[in-house]
Amino acid sequence: MYMALVLACLISDPNECLVLEDQRGPYKTYERCEARALEMSQAIHISMSGFKPRQWKCKSVVKGQLSSQW
Repeated sequence: MYMALVLACLISDPNECLVLEDQRGPYKTYERCEARALEMSQAIHISMSGFKPRQWKCKSVVKGQLSSQW
């Protein structure tokens, strides 16, 4: 199973970043996780004014694990 994560940083200060963890996952396939991470990246400017997505990744999680670290 995979958890989608997106790193978003302030446009005005690229060193000020947040890790956003998908609340819909985890996903059974890497491809589905990738699609969700890209969807999240495209929506950041709508819900987080002043932030820009910098990176995304899909982390493997074991059954019963609720979150993942960057």
